[in-house]
Amino acid sequence: MNTMNELDGAKVIKQTKNTPDQKLSIMFFEEKDGSTIEVSITALAIAKYEEEVDSGYYIFMCDQDWTVQDDHKLESVEDALVWAEKNFDTSEEDWI
Repeated sequence: MNTMNELDGAKVIKQTKNTPDQKLSIMFFEEKDGSTIEVSITALAIAKYEEEVDSGYYIFMCDQDWTVQDDHKLESVEDALVWAEKNFDTSEEDWI
């Protein structure tokens, strides 16, 4: 299993497994030509930018290659875990 230490310049604190068969969500992006691209979200990561001491934590929504597709900022790791449970149906066992 591939684990990440850093994403988008932020230190990864917790992450879910990232397997091709896991689809937590699907995101749609509209291109300039009007076409739509579908991206499967296969993993989540909770991360913190070290230079932002009191700035909170981010949940990164990632694709199979660990490319960050979107993020959401929360005050604490615990808040991030609760948010992920509500929005992606994760549980404590899903995090490493």
